[in-house]
Amino acid sequence: MHWLRRRFPVPLLGLLPALTWAQAWLPDRGTIGASYVHNDIENNDHYLPNGDELDVGHTRTFSDAVTLEYSPSDRWLVSLGAPYVRARYHGNHPHFGTNIDDGTYRGTFTDLRADLHFEAMENPFAFAPYVALIVPLHDYPTLGHAAPGRHLDERWIGFYAGKSLDRWLPRTYVQGQYDFAFVREVQNVSHNRSNAELEVGYFLNPRWSVRALGAWQRTHGGIDVPVPRTNPYYPNHDRLAAERYLQLGGGVAFEWSPGSSAYLVYKTAVSGANGHRLNNGFTLGVAYSFSTLR
Repeated sequence: MHWLRRRFPVPLLGLLPALTWAQAWLPDRGTIGASYVHNDIENNDHYLPNGDELDVGHTRTFSDAVTLEYSPSDRWLVSLGAPYVRARYHGNHPHFGTNIDDGTYRGTFTDLRADLHFEAMENPFAFAPYVALIVPLHDYPTLGHAAPGRHLDERWIGFYAGKSLDRWLPRTYVQGQYDFAFVREVQNVSHNRSNAELEVGYFLNPRWSVRALGAWQRTHGGIDVPVPRTNPYYPNHDRLAAERYLQLGGGVAFEWSPGSSAYLVYKTAVSGANGHRLNNGFTLGVAYSFSTLR
């Protein structure tokens, strides 16, 4: 078992629907895991291209995801999961050309996500590159404040990196993540994306931990929004938006037995452009894992 996990169980990172060890430190060979993640997202404002905020109505989105993971070796991890998303818009500015903003909740499964992680090294810090594939499961609405997703094929390449700071700050660790998403073009517009997260955590004891975290996104290309209805990009402007943001938050995690843990995370946006402003984002997750080699 890896050194850091012998001392402290590394908790979940941010809002990703992944297990506690699907980061810089991967599990031992033969480990099978499952996680359930519930997100409650409240957006009360929209970011304009210059970063100003505009209230054109509020959205509330709930998502529930189950992810299954398996570690065929000490260095490899594969995972598969998909969310079920329910969203509702409340306001006086619904999108034209769709009824999804009529004030009622609508739910659907959205995109399948498959990951392959590799732990390249543990010292002097842990480093684990990964690739991911995002595939829409079916046709679903993409136009509207309450649209459940963007219905786009994506190919991700990224990495996690982490290090125990126990030598300088007892019971403390830091880890980060970056990925670049190759996103399918729409109307010949390129809109690839970079995402990054940074987390600093502290173990109150072997069971309880707290963390501070930040999340950043930038779209490479895309278009400024909103656009008028006469604009040829209007039907796809939500999918093509050149969204960027910076979010900050914190969380707490609890491990009640080896391989069984739960966590709660809160995030809010501090800046952004061309998209919904995350006013309040709560994530509740539960994870369970066991070894098939015992």
